[in-house]
Amino acid sequence: MNTIKKNLLFTALALFMAVSTYAQIEITPQAGYQVGSKYNFYDGYMKLKASGNYGVTVDFDINPLGGQIEFMYAFQNADLNIKPNRFSPEIYITNFNVHHIQVGFLQNFNYDEDLVPFGGMSAGMAIFSPQNIDSVNSGYDKGNRTKFEFGFTGGAKYFFTDRLGIRLQAQLLIPIEWGGVYYSNGGSVYTSGGSLLQLNFTGGLIVRLGE
Repeated sequence: MNTIKKNLLFTALALFMAVSTYAQIEITPQAGYQVGSKYNFYDGYMKLKASGNYGVTVDFDINPLGGQIEFMYAFQNADLNIKPNRFSPEIYITNFNVHHIQVGFLQNFNYDEDLVPFGGMSAGMAIFSPQNIDSVNSGYDKGNRTKFEFGFTGGAKYFFTDRLGIRLQAQLLIPIEWGGVYYSNGGSVYTSGGSLLQLNFTGGLIVRLGE
C-alpha cells in the first residue's frame, strides 16, 4: 500500500507541475467496462475476469496542432480464476485491485471542430493488489506486484461548449510480466507469467480549463 501511495503522490506532483506550466488543460473523470483477459499455459489457463473500470484522465496542450501530454489513473476490481488442465473445472483463486498509472502522448485531429477524433500511446505501471485468497486450493505471495505497462488509446471527443464535452474511447493496456500467482492442489503446482492484454471501453465528461 505504501508503494501505491508513493506512486499516486508522484503522479499528483507531476500533474501540479503540468498545470503550472501550460494554460490549456482537460480533466475527464471516466468509467466503463474492462474486458476479461486470459493467460494460457500448458494444458490450461488463468483468467482475469471482466469488471468495471473507472478513473481520471488529465490532458494538457503542448502545441497548437492538437498534441497533448496525458496523465491517466484507472482502477479495476476483478476475480482471477484458473483452469489447471483440460479436465478440471475453472477455479477461483483471488480477487485483485488493479491500479493503472500512465503518462503518454495524445494527438487530436480536427482540433478546432466540435467533434475531435484522437489517438495516442502511453507507458507507466500496473499495481496488482490481491484482496483475498482461497487458502484451500491456492497459494499466493500476498504482496503487491508492480509491473511496467504500456498502452494504446483511440476514440473521439465531442464538445458542447468551449468548456464542456464528452469523451468516448477504447484503450489497450499491456502489463509486462504481470504474474506471481500460483495454484497448488494435490502436489501439483501451476504458475502464471507473461502478459495479459487488458482492453477497456470508457466514457466521461470533459471539463476544459485555461485560456
